Amino acid sequence: MYREGPAVSLLRDNRMLFVRALVCAGICVFMTRVGLFSLFFLVPLGFSAVVYGAIVAWLAFAMAAFGNGFLTIAVSLGNGLGLAGVGMDMLYFTVLAGGFTWMMAGNPPWLRQSVIRRLFPGQEPLGFAVPSVPQVRTLFRFVAASVMATLMFLGTAYWLGLNDFAEFAPRIEPLLSAYISSMAGGDAVRQSVLEHALTPERILETVMMLTLRGGALLSAVFLLFFSRKMAFLAARLFRKREAGAGDLAGFFVPPRAIWVLSLSLLMVFLGRTFSMQVIEVVAWNALVMCGLMFLAQGGGVVLFHLARRPVPWLLRMLLGVLFVILVFSPGINFFVLGALLVLGIAENWLPMRTAKQGSPS
Repeated sequence: MYREGPAVSLLRDNRMLFVRALVCAGICVFMTRVGLFSLFFLVPLGFSAVVYGAIVAWLAFAMAAFGNGFLTIAVSLGNGLGLAGVGMDMLYFTVLAGGFTWMMAGNPPWLRQSVIRRLFPGQEPLGFAVPSVPQVRTLFRFVAASVMATLMFLGTAYWLGLNDFAEFAPRIEPLLSAYISSMAGGDAVRQSVLEHALTPERILETVMMLTLRGGALLSAVFLLFFSRKMAFLAARLFRKREAGAGDLAGFFVPPRAIWVLSLSLLMVFLGRTFSMQVIEVVAWNALVMCGLMFLAQGGGVVLFHLARRPVPWLLRMLLGVLFVILVFSPGINFFVLGALLVLGIAENWLPMRTAKQGSPS
């Protein structure tokens, strides 16, 4: 008589896991192909991690990666995307989706010794004891996923942008000419200065300089942070539950990060002084990442003290709208973000939140 193995039994008893993972993966792949909705393509994977757990999240990622690869190959047959384009698209999706799933769900279940023992109780399926991989703090997973996404952004931008710039430059020449004429206002001297400053080559050089020195990393952080927040919001809306994680008021930067921030400033100065571009680029990206972490810690201090006071929900909403307006107001946002950054750095020595544990002396 056939005896069903424990792995087959577990899969049979948890068929809903595959259904949920398949639905989340299908929505994820669908969003990647629908214009503006592509900004939300990571949200279904985060939703599966928050609501259903790590097993469903990693199953959804695997199904989404397979579905995206199949769809990319099918689309490439019609538009002649080429083998390199197909590979770049699949790699881009896999790295971003995999990094975000790891950030939201933690280590894959098959890297945990407890799951393997659950599937095969009382025996070692590989002939030896499988060590469990230690779990990594969410902040460090977020940093690692941001770095991987940044590398993919830069690789995709280089492959798509720089190779076609010779064809793209003539298209923006008329736009630049019209912009320069409107800015000059009939002044021939000012128009001549703008024509020498605003050339397609100079614009590309400036964009690449900002992109390499933290611009791409900032975009990756925004995408992952936005997708994470939207996943928790979707969990509250559709599952009627409170998302206990992801609260900025309880976020703390590791105390040693202040030394990374200081060292990054020093390396930026040395890189510019001695024209060591590689060191300067790495230092700028480390500086941007540390700055964002301390900026979030400063925001956490503000939210922590607001949460301890009875503020009506209408006033709280108005304060949130006011904060968004201040952040996106040119000039004012510099002082607002600078104040939050200083507040986050100062908390490394001053106990601004009494609930903080493990603070430096």
